[in-house]
Amino acid sequence: MALDRFERLEEGMTRLLAAYETLSAEKEGFKEAVSSKDLEIAGLKEKLKRLEGERDQVREKVDGLLARMESLIQGA
Repeated sequence: MALDRFERLEEGMTRLLAAYETLSAEKEGFKEAVSSKDLEIAGLKEKLKRLEGERDQVREKVDGLLARMESLIQGA
């Protein structure tokens, strides 16, 4: 009788430890996924910053061209 209870306890502990190992492995996988996404986000932020700078440069050039055209139209 006592041996049966001990065996059931042992089986329960074995299942518990297996579940813990599985969850630990999943946790590590999630940590790696989060790190990967953090790197991706950082890269996208840098790309956005670069594209915004390019947009500002293009805007300045277009504004300059429009001003020159306006001067030509007024001078004609």
